[in-house]
Amino acid sequence: MNQVSNVLAIGLLLLGAAGAPAQERSPNTDDACFNDHAGLLNRADQRRLHKLCRRAERDGIAMMLVTVASLDDFRPRPLSIDHFVDTIFNEWDVDYEKGRDAVLLFVSRRENEYRVVMGDAYPDKLRGRAVGVIRRVLVPAARRRHYSSGLRRAMDAIYRRVVKPHVIQKKKEARRRPRRGVMQGP
Repeated sequence: MNQVSNVLAIGLLLLGAAGAPAQERSPNTDDACFNDHAGLLNRADQRRLHKLCRRAERDGIAMMLVTVASLDDFRPRPLSIDHFVDTIFNEWDVDYEKGRDAVLLFVSRRENEYRVVMGDAYPDKLRGRAVGVIRRVLVPAARRRHYSSGLRRAMDAIYRRVVKPHVIQKKKEARRRPRRGVMQGP
């Protein structure tokens, strides 16, 4: 009888472990625009974000928003949020050239942590603007629990104040560069 109860206990443990939800190492980033794992966005703001992402895509820029309810949802729990967000950015499925111009906004609701990660093509001035947007737009909205509108407004401000000037500068530089195989006169 003792062996039967041991086998049953082991079986129940195995069934319990198999039935438990698997915890991921990082959040899913299947959607090219936003991955709202914390459920912070309402439908209207989701539609607006998709429009914004399509506009950025036409400019050749990948933008993404990732929200999570808590860092405790991931195993192992990230020790450094900066490293965790950098990992998400690096694992994001964009090619290298597009990754140089990509922008990722990350929010962890329970920990009240906000990060913006940008590709290495952005100058420090624009990186500072992005951080300023987080401080002036997203943080006050989050304090008032207006996550959806705050996230939409923050993404819009990042596009207007950071991405657009970056795109304009890239186009100016491209016009100044001589084309391959084209002879330029004196």
